[in-house]
Amino acid sequence: MTELLSDYIISYGYLAIFCIILLQELGVPGLLNEIVLFYFGFLGHQYHLLYPLITGLVVLTDTLGSFLLYLVFYYGRSWLHYVKPTGLKLPSIKIASLQKKIGTGNGRAIFIGKLTPFIRGCVPVAAGILQVSPELYGRVILFTAVLWSGGWVTAGWL
Repeated sequence: MTELLSDYIISYGYLAIFCIILLQELGVPGLLNEIVLFYFGFLGHQYHLLYPLITGLVVLTDTLGSFLLYLVFYYGRSWLHYVKPTGLKLPSIKIASLQKKIGTGNGRAIFIGKLTPFIRGCVPVAAGILQVSPELYGRVILFTAVLWSGGWVTAGWL
């Protein structure tokens, strides 16, 4: 698997990094985000790719992918209510409580969720369904993308 990734990086460079990170952020299963980001930092250093460009590209792609997934659920919420299984009971009081807690705060719950492994992929879905404001969500995920993705790429680079 690592030879395949390194072949993609050698052949396509920054485009391969963009596509793989975007697919991960959109929820396509396969590779663990932390390992791939670390590996891209390592490969970037090994194949003499530009560190600021790799870091900026990864942060941009992380933000873009997370925001696209958020928008799908933000605008598709009514459709989701229409097709929900009949056996699934969602208490409206609990949903309203979560909306108030997450949507009106300073984004701390989103911030913690985006920095938690295995949970970070579910945060855009939950934020979209709970109708968190796009401005709040955008600010928080940009900051977490710098910390999370930029941090893992930097660790791999070093």
